[in-house]
Amino acid sequence: MIGTVFAVISSIFWGFNGILLRKGLKEVDTISGTFTVVSTTTFITAIVALKDLKTTPIVYDKVLMLVLAGVISYFIGRLFTYSSVSTIGSSRAFSGTSTRILFSAIFGVFLLHEMLSLPILFGTVMMIFGLYIFSTEGFDVKGIYTSVAGGFAYGLASLLIKVGMLSSVFVSVFIASISGLTFLGMFAKTQNRLKFVKNKYLILSGTSLALGNISYYLALSMAPLVIVVPLSNLYPLITTLLSYLLIQKLEYVSIKTFVGSLLAVIGSILIAIGKV
Repeated sequence: MIGTVFAVISSIFWGFNGILLRKGLKEVDTISGTFTVVSTTTFITAIVALKDLKTTPIVYDKVLMLVLAGVISYFIGRLFTYSSVSTIGSSRAFSGTSTRILFSAIFGVFLLHEMLSLPILFGTVMMIFGLYIFSTEGFDVKGIYTSVAGGFAYGLASLLIKVGMLSSVFVSVFIASISGLTFLGMFAKTQNRLKFVKNKYLILSGTSLALGNISYYLALSMAPLVIVVPLSNLYPLITTLLSYLLIQKLEYVSIKTFVGSLLAVIGSILIAIGKV
């Protein structure tokens, strides 16, 4: 029961992350904004992982996988996602990133030889149809592609984290996040965008992202995967609803937006169930 609650909490935190990002990136460039959010998330993750750092055995091959996962997720994936948030809005962008489960399933089938089931196939069709609905709303289609590219990055990173996971989940997440932050910082430096922006929305976004991640891994440690993954992937719907209620003037949310988000979420849930 507690694991289920944590799974729902993770979705809520990730959902709030979307609208906080939308407001925070309104007057801030994407690179500096991303650096601010990832810095905040990494700081909070470090605090949580601190108690396990001395007692967690370090396996260098696994650490390398976690480093690579961090670069792909927190550097490449976040830049893609936050760029799409600025162009098509958080509700559509976060629905696009929910394809992470689709790409994770594809990688599992072709690289880890997992079974391809009917729920995965049906879920894939529904997710693609949901994203197609977004493309008919009159927004820049490149924004949809960018958000899906973020989903691809998160899907690949999840595979690497699965292979590289250490005995402590929180130490593993910290290694991934600090690695991503390091490469993101180097990239931001080359673009003259290496600065921590004192923007309350971005700092709160990084905090909600970190708390969502922590809740998600706590849920995984207490409840079956088949329950945790679908419940945690409700965040696009939560972001869409919160966008409609709280930032309608900043982000237009239509019936098409709700339908597209709903189909993407149902598709991701079917895929998650089919993976287990």
